[in-house]
Amino acid sequence: MRVTLLRSLTAGLLLALCGCSSGSSSDSSGTKTAGTLTVGSDLTYPPYAYLDGKTPAGFDPDISRALAKAAGLKSTFVDTRFEQLIAGLGTGHFDVIASDLYITDARKKQVDFVPYFTTGNSIVVRSSGGYRPTVVTDLCGKSVAVIKGGQIVEKLRGEAGTECKGKGEKAVDVREFGTDPEGTQALLSGQVDAQVTDGAVAKAAADRTSGRLTISSTSLIYPVQSGLAVKRGDTALKKTLTTALDKLKQDGTYAELLKKYNLGQAEGS
Repeated sequence: MRVTLLRSLTAGLLLALCGCSSGSSSDSSGTKTAGTLTVGSDLTYPPYAYLDGKTPAGFDPDISRALAKAAGLKSTFVDTRFEQLIAGLGTGHFDVIASDLYITDARKKQVDFVPYFTTGNSIVVRSSGGYRPTVVTDLCGKSVAVIKGGQIVEKLRGEAGTECKGKGEKAVDVREFGTDPEGTQALLSGQVDAQVTDGAVAKAAADRTSGRLTISSTSLIYPVQSGLAVKRGDTALKKTLTTALDKLKQDGTYAELLKKYNLGQAEGS
C-alpha cells in the first residue's frame, strides 16, 4: 500500500515538474502556446495580408486560418513589419511567418521553410505619361520604389545593376520604403518613376487606384517560391504545417485560395 502510494506521489511530482498531465501531454504540434498557432505577418501588404477593420485579411491570414483548422489549432496574428519578421521569429514572438516571404539561400540559413506558393514581381508605373518599362533593364537610371528588406532590393542592386552596367547605362536608383503602400504613394506623387513589387500586390495596387497606375511588365520578374517560415530545427511545427497543407490540397481549399489570389502552386505541388 505504502509502495503504491509512494509511486503515485512520485509520478504526480514528475508530471508537475515537466508541466504534463494525464489528460494532455506537451504540445506535439510544436507551437509555443498549446492549441494556438501564432502567426507573424506584415498586415500592411494587400492582398497578402492587411487589416479589414481590426480583422487580419488577405491570402496569408486566409491560408493560416485554414492550416490551423486542419491541424486542430486556433490562429492568432502578430502584426510585424516585413524587415522585422525573421528577428521576431527568432525571439519567439510568434510560431511561424506567413507573409509572402520569398525562399532564398540567405534566408534558408536563418529559418526552415514550408513552400506554399509561387509568385514573382511586376513593374508598376503611372498611367499618365509614356514610360512603359517591360523588363528590369528598362529601369536602368530610373528611381524605383521597393519594400524595405525584400529580395527585390538585392536583385535590382545586384543582377539588374550588372545588366545596366553591361549596357553602359546607370544602375537602378532603388528607393526602399517601410511598406508597399508607402512606395505606391511615392509613385502616385511622382517621387519615383516606377515601383517593383509582388505580382499580386501590383495588381491590387492598380485596381485600387482607379486607373491611375498600370502594370507595364509583360511577365513575372524573378519568379520565386514563397514559404511559411519556422525556426531552424523546429521539426515538430514544420511537420504540423506540412501535414496541414497536404490536407488543404486534398480537400480543394488550397486550389481555391490560389485561384482567388491569382497565385501559382508551390513547386512539387
